[in-house]
Amino acid sequence: MPPETSDIKWPGDSAKKEREFENLAESGGGPPVRPEIRRKGLPRGIGFGIAALIIIFAGSLVFAYFSSRRFSDSVSLNLEDIRSGVEDLRNLDPESAEEKFVLARDSMNFEDIFSKLSLLFGSSKEAVSDFNTVISSGIAISKEVSFFRDNLPGLVFGRRGDELIGHLRSTRDILSGMSSVGSGAASVAAKMGYSPFSATGLYLPVSSDMLRIGRFLDFLIALLDSDSERHFLVMFGNTSEMRPGGGFLGSYADIVIKKGNIADIEVHDINDADKLLEKKMVPPKPLQAIVKNWRAADANWFFDFPDSAGKVLSFMEESNLYKEKGITFDGAVSVSPRVIGDILAVTGPVGLSGGKIKIDKDNFLIEIQKIVQESKEQRATYPKSVLGELSSTTLPALASLDPGKSKEVTGLMGKWLLNKDLIFFFKDEAAENFIRDYGVSGDTYDLPQGWNGDYLALVDANIGGDKTDLYMKQGVLLESQINDDGTVNDHLVITREHNGDKAKYWWYKSTNQDYLQVFVPETSQLVTTSGGIEKKITPPLNYAKEGYAVDPLVSGMEDSEEVIFNYPAVTERPDSERTVFATWSKTKPGGKSQIVFDYDHRIPAVPADGVEYKFVFEKQPGSKRDYKFQISAPIGYRFRENGLPVYEYESNDPPGRLILDLTLEKI
Repeated sequence: MPPETSDIKWPGDSAKKEREFENLAESGGGPPVRPEIRRKGLPRGIGFGIAALIIIFAGSLVFAYFSSRRFSDSVSLNLEDIRSGVEDLRNLDPESAEEKFVLARDSMNFEDIFSKLSLLFGSSKEAVSDFNTVISSGIAISKEVSFFRDNLPGLVFGRRGDELIGHLRSTRDILSGMSSVGSGAASVAAKMGYSPFSATGLYLPVSSDMLRIGRFLDFLIALLDSDSERHFLVMFGNTSEMRPGGGFLGSYADIVIKKGNIADIEVHDINDADKLLEKKMVPPKPLQAIVKNWRAADANWFFDFPDSAGKVLSFMEESNLYKEKGITFDGAVSVSPRVIGDILAVTGPVGLSGGKIKIDKDNFLIEIQKIVQESKEQRATYPKSVLGELSSTTLPALASLDPGKSKEVTGLMGKWLLNKDLIFFFKDEAAENFIRDYGVSGDTYDLPQGWNGDYLALVDANIGGDKTDLYMKQGVLLESQINDDGTVNDHLVITREHNGDKAKYWWYKSTNQDYLQVFVPETSQLVTTSGGIEKKITPPLNYAKEGYAVDPLVSGMEDSEEVIFNYPAVTERPDSERTVFATWSKTKPGGKSQIVFDYDHRIPAVPADGVEYKFVFEKQPGSKRDYKFQISAPIGYRFRENGLPVYEYESNDPPGRLILDLTLEKI
């Protein structure tokens, strides 16, 4: 299976300026990939900050030695230790990183070197001090990373709030110290004429990165260290019933934080909040097939997660469950079943109902659903009490993990973030912008002006199909042909197979009813389509007469939506820099369905030797499909990255955001 690419990006990086890929045709084949994103490692804004400040000093030094022909192999080896240490730090190997930083500090006599170049540096003592501060910061950050890696679950869930806040403050202070010597480093570089690392070329972006990281840490410390209770919403998305922002929001947890500790966790059925919601709001049209009033349970309606999370929080705070108490939420986090399964794989199985029921990574979704459904049929007082029991059993196990298993959980966090199994949202604008820059906010990709490439996102909404998505097997084939006149022909085939007929329980055996949205480039024109069905939805009541409010985001989407004349089963609407085709499908248990879209769009750059082409795919959180993408170069061209006229990518588990950077090469 080819390697995957992703666009979890770091502060200072831009989605509009992707890195060049290695020419894998020369290095062993496979698709061009961005360097592997290891979210389990140190945030690159910190790692890059350390590296950049070191390079500014060391690069100036090397430049001077080159100029005077006094550069030696020992200097080169020490600089390699520094570079390797930064890479170790990024990859969450702090012990190795610390060892290399110490080696570089102790084996290279910078004081002697700087004193010999004092005419250029001015005060050699100040330069030596600044350089040692940067190296010491690398060592200190290594220690902090090691601590967080080995203790994070216990810090969060083990009532070690003071310790957590203390180490966050320590990390912030280390970064502050690095930032204070950065201007001196840039000054040294300028005196050396080392233009690649000039103040405008490198220092300012690095300084900005560290400033933003510091501000985020200030926000986080203030949030955790508050004397008053702070509330955070955990959204449990049930991917057996897909919605655009992930799974159906049937349950949630209200986490109360005070002085760095989790003071309380209340797990709720979403109906606890919805039944006390007096606000009347018109649901999105597709949802009017099953509900009369829009509510928190169905507010996970937008593919852009910040929109979904913001709408869920607004409904929750309007509910008298929280409104009467004056409770507001600082943010939300979406947790997919995959996260729960991975945690159970680390902690081991847990026993519920007095040990009568064993829940493990393989059966928890089906078993929990079974308990809830049976409790409803038996008219239990609170059918979803099992979720509270699961939480109260699992979290203490997380808090008491040994360092080895703590490392494993911390490492899994990178995987969850990369795949949109764990998505954060903050009401604080600066904090939200920070995580957006890191690519972990679940926002949609910002397509730049004059963007030369293709885009695809497939978004399902199970409306009236019970929990059948757990048994749906889906395949996606995209065949994309770039033509020599700058047009692109896309042939998209989506197959759906319903295996619920083999399921044990009735809620998996219903007909799957799916509202499908296909996000494509803005200039796309539908050529032909088949397989979608037309579904007429009559509003269940006269919303205007009944005084229901209209959500501006929903009305903006629906007011711009039009039925395509030649294909009445398909609607079309603009969405930021995209066009959205939408249709319905029904798949019976044991049956199959297929939807086909053929559409064209134009790229601004006419194909030529060296022209870059970008393909972006964004995955719906919680979705499972087998993907195959085939991109064909114009006649007479091939792709530099694989040396072939056709570039293929195939995966059943791509990252949340896949980016393929390709370059046309004339044959």
